[in-house]
Amino acid sequence: MASTFYYFGFGSNMLASRIHIQNPTAKRVGAGKLENYRLDFHTGSKNWLGAPATIVSTPGAHVYGAIWEIDMSNLKDLDDQESVSDRDYIPISISVFSLASNSNLTCRAYHLTNQPDTIVHATGAQECIPLDRQPSETYLKVLVKGAKETGIPDEYISWLKGIKHNGRTVPAMENKLQLDQIQLS
Repeated sequence: MASTFYYFGFGSNMLASRIHIQNPTAKRVGAGKLENYRLDFHTGSKNWLGAPATIVSTPGAHVYGAIWEIDMSNLKDLDDQESVSDRDYIPISISVFSLASNSNLTCRAYHLTNQPDTIVHATGAQECIPLDRQPSETYLKVLVKGAKETGIPDEYISWLKGIKHNGRTVPAMENKLQLDQIQLS
C-alpha cells in the first residue's frame, strides 16, 4: 500500500498555509489542470461566510489547482476538513495534468454533495449571480493567493479575481492567512 497520495486542491487548499492547518505532511507538487470540469460555488459555509468551491463535470471546461503529495496518515484529516462524514463533500478520484511533470496524475479531490445545476460564473453576467452561489470576499482572496503561490496561469487568476463575491469577510482568517495584500477586481 502506498504511503502517500496525490490531492488536487482547487479551492482554499491551493494555499500552503491553509492546507497545512490540518494536513502538515502536504508537499506541493505544482500546478495542475483538470479537464472537463468547471469551478463553481454553491450553498453556504459557516466558516467562510459564503459559498465554498466545488468542481462540476462540464465538457470542454477546465479547472486549475494545486497538486499536493500527502502522507496517508493525513487522509482522515483531509476527509474531516472536507466534512465527508457530514456528507458536505464527496471524495472522488480524477486524472489531473501536472504542469510540473507534463504528465497525468491520479488525484483525490472533493466535490459538493449538493452540486449546482446551472452555470453562472462563466457567462460574464456577474450581476445575476444568486447569493447562494457567491463566495465570501475572504474565501475568494484565499483562492487568488493560493493560485499565485501555486504558479497557476495569469488568465485564470484574473478570472478568479473577477468572480462576484458577497462582500463578507472573516477577519480571523484574513489575519491568519495574511490576505491584506490580495486585491480582487
